[in-house]
Amino acid sequence: MGMPKPAIFCILLLLLHTCCLYQVKGQVYPRDKVTIVGRQLTLIDIFSSIEKQTHYYFSYNPSEVDIRRTLDVRFRKAALSDVLNAILKGAYAWKLDDRSINVEKAALLMGAPRQPLDMPDTPTLIMGKVLDETVIIGYGTTTQRFNTGNVTTVKGDFIAGQSGTNVLMALQGRVPGMLITQTGGVSGMAMKVQIRGQNSLVNGTQPLFIINGIPYNPIMTGGLGSQIWGDKASAFNFVNPEDVESIEVLKDADATAIYGSRGANGVVLITTRKGQPGKTQLTVNVSRGFGQTARKVKLLNTPQYIAMRREAFRNDGVTPTERNAIDLLKWDTSRYTDWQKELIGGTASLTNVQASVSGGNKSMQYLLSGYYRKEGTVFPGNFGDNRGGVHFSTSGASADQRFKATFTGSFMADKTTLPGLDFTSKIMLPPNAPTAYLEDGSLNYAWLNPYIGLVGPLFDAHVKNVLGNAGLQYRLLPGLVLKTTMGYNWLTGKSQTILPIAMYAPPTRNTRTGSLHQYEYEAISRIIEPQLSYVYQQRALRLELLLGGTIQGYNETRENINGDGFKDDLLIRNIAYADSVYGKTEGAAYRYVALFGRTGLNWKNRYLLNISLRRDGSSRFGPRKQFATFAAVGAGWIFSEEPFLCHLRKVLSFGKLRLSYGTTGNDQIGDYQYLDQYSDVSGSYQGVVGLQPSRLFNADFAWELTQKSEAGLELGFLNDKILFSASHFIYRSSNQLVAYPLPDITGAGSIIGNLSAVIRNTGWEFVLSTKQIRKDQFEWASSFNISFGRNKLVQYPDPTIAIPGTSRYVEGKPLSQLYVATSMGVDPATGAYLFADADRHPVPAEKAAETQSVNSYPVFFGGWQNSLRLGRFQLEVLLQFTKQMGINTTFDPSFMPGYQQNQYAVVLSRWQRQGDMTDRQRYTQNGTLREGYKKAIQSDLGYEDASFIRCRYMEAAWLLPEKMQGRLHLHDSRLYIQAQNLFTLTNYKGLNPETQSRTAIPPLRVLSAGLKISL
Repeated sequence: MGMPKPAIFCILLLLLHTCCLYQVKGQVYPRDKVTIVGRQLTLIDIFSSIEKQTHYYFSYNPSEVDIRRTLDVRFRKAALSDVLNAILKGAYAWKLDDRSINVEKAALLMGAPRQPLDMPDTPTLIMGKVLDETVIIGYGTTTQRFNTGNVTTVKGDFIAGQSGTNVLMALQGRVPGMLITQTGGVSGMAMKVQIRGQNSLVNGTQPLFIINGIPYNPIMTGGLGSQIWGDKASAFNFVNPEDVESIEVLKDADATAIYGSRGANGVVLITTRKGQPGKTQLTVNVSRGFGQTARKVKLLNTPQYIAMRREAFRNDGVTPTERNAIDLLKWDTSRYTDWQKELIGGTASLTNVQASVSGGNKSMQYLLSGYYRKEGTVFPGNFGDNRGGVHFSTSGASADQRFKATFTGSFMADKTTLPGLDFTSKIMLPPNAPTAYLEDGSLNYAWLNPYIGLVGPLFDAHVKNVLGNAGLQYRLLPGLVLKTTMGYNWLTGKSQTILPIAMYAPPTRNTRTGSLHQYEYEAISRIIEPQLSYVYQQRALRLELLLGGTIQGYNETRENINGDGFKDDLLIRNIAYADSVYGKTEGAAYRYVALFGRTGLNWKNRYLLNISLRRDGSSRFGPRKQFATFAAVGAGWIFSEEPFLCHLRKVLSFGKLRLSYGTTGNDQIGDYQYLDQYSDVSGSYQGVVGLQPSRLFNADFAWELTQKSEAGLELGFLNDKILFSASHFIYRSSNQLVAYPLPDITGAGSIIGNLSAVIRNTGWEFVLSTKQIRKDQFEWASSFNISFGRNKLVQYPDPTIAIPGTSRYVEGKPLSQLYVATSMGVDPATGAYLFADADRHPVPAEKAAETQSVNSYPVFFGGWQNSLRLGRFQLEVLLQFTKQMGINTTFDPSFMPGYQQNQYAVVLSRWQRQGDMTDRQRYTQNGTLREGYKKAIQSDLGYEDASFIRCRYMEAAWLLPEKMQGRLHLHDSRLYIQAQNLFTLTNYKGLNPETQSRTAIPPLRVLSAGLKISL
């Protein structure tokens, strides 16, 4: 077999990045204007102020430049070159290298002799912006240069405006190894998130999410009773993406082991915006847009549908009657309705307003922001989502900077109104169905009219989300800091789903009553984490020590109350008017405590060592296994700083090897699973319902264990204009929790315990970032990432233990691999499906052998981000791609071609007469071919190539002219146009290759235009 075309395409992209490098040399003097006024400002403060007001950054040798030197400065709209000459006069000199301002001792840039080959034993690094930006890790910070773990950072500039209502959408295509899948295009629908494969047989595989130090449950269990949202609505739908400063995705053991039994599936750290020192700045961002269904499927038109139905009756030898063929004998056979256009072809309006004010000085910083967002749907009717909220942050420090305090909080309120059912499930109605409305404007109740869904069932939800975080820090001694962080999250929601009497035809309403379903949800998370850190630095040695603890509590309650027998729709939202009321209340409590520590060692800025340890206890484990110890070690070697490689500095500007190994645990196993469980006995005795045991107590119920190994290579070329990284990981997950079957004599059906089954995930991740073309008026920078992953069930020691619904698991094969029947086409004589038996002979469905393997996990996936600037115009494009197999949605699981239901146009290639060779069975309107059709869905016919390349995001912006901004006292103001899901290139026949659903609205194409101004 040759290499797949998408793989060749990705390799060509990598070559393009490497070969298209173009450099423009020559000294260019900056024309930026800056304003800096202050007394006794340090040089580092002045550098920082310049970086914030311009697009330049500083590079310097810390041992040569005294960044603590203080100056009195007074520059107002002064040329940057004049400011640099003034503050560096005499002691230092500067030189511009693209966007880097290189500062060195004056003699060094004026021709003093250098000895590049005579490197000292402990080199001092020139600190640049790319590799030395702050990277947030577990309970601390580092830089990309000195990080021994695998951490991917996505800055807030790439999050705001790009994620719609769910902040996780901004990570699609940007984070290697992180697979994010939408389940639909309605705000609030669940998001499937997986980092580096599936580590558990039956338990949770979501990463640990932390917002400002607060563990955040990504799922709103129960979905507030909404059928559209499903049982697992996304709680990130209630976090404002505009408030996010950065997102760090932690993957390997060195980065995640410090989170112990919660870090097996990766950790996602979300940091919200905070105030920065500087003059008070007001920013207002207003946008208006619309969304539409990005893709339509080709369905049968009315003549084709009528021909299908008549042919089905002829094939079955059945005469159509008004009972079995109302669409042929009573409905207008010349009428045509495009139900895709009618039900999901509308336009969803979008309005977004964001405003913030921030500023402060060295001792106090503040930020206050608010937003409002209104979003409609593509469904008919007045449905949509309205939300608003505030975010604030304040931080202060004592005069001597020894004591610091920060407080960050946000509040969001959301109101959602949706139909009870997704109208996408109705687009397959017969195209000649009667009109939706009668001549008098009333609904037509003479048939199963989808527009009755505008009357009921209807779903209304009100959700509130509060996030609060406080941090206190005191420097006891030089390098010794005592710190405490406290966090609180309150997420609550109330919903009502009504089924009014108006849903029924007027003649029958006297015999009908209405129903009301109320749902309440509340989740409260609390955490406190005291920490003690110490930093020791002497000559070539830098030692960092961290010791801390965690106390966390989480409570979740769900209450469902149902009312039946409402006599009047005007009273249906008041449960007191129901004839009968019933419901249930569920709750769960989770407690967690831990001690953790970390030691970081940096020797000669070349040799890096990081050791982390965590001892934690969880209420989810049995009494004899409630505490566990997890540890990891990470090592790095910056070989580009070795003296014997100094002659390659002009080409190889950075090179690092890193290794890590450690253990983490998976506690996404549910609460109370180790306890006895009882279930109702069917029936009752003297009016009392009895209980019977269904699961036994297990004191040794423990965590699932994952051992993580990783090796990485990071390279920088041409003064870090090209950055390349490659990572190879091997995860080995064991101690799997499964339900052991028990004999009836025990009185219970099962007991959940640990099984020595082993799952292995391996893969490669590659990232190539380049600053390819850079001139005075033109810039082009891009970043390309691609991930390859493989999963295997290495060991399953007891095949007698069946996992319900997962009989596909086979030792030695991927967990995502299915075994299905192999289609042998259609019997030329009868028009029925044929399948291969064990000897590859064509046989009917009941004799088929399920030996064909289909793997639903992507072969590879990734993204390509491009940022371009031409004068005052900017363009950003993000392409997302995936190579995968997916569900063939052209097969309707309920209605075979020939039934009173429309079909995809691909069914036209069906069998019609003896001798026809095709892969589509003959039309039928009864169940004679049902078994073959069901087997076809469960065969290789039921899957197809679902690979795609999508323009995930695009933004074109025009920065207002400098003179205009100066006259209006503006800063960084722009007009912009944004697009999400602009286009998708795919051979997939369904609505969307990502969601792969016939009944869920796919992600919308959203176009918007806006204005952002800063005062």
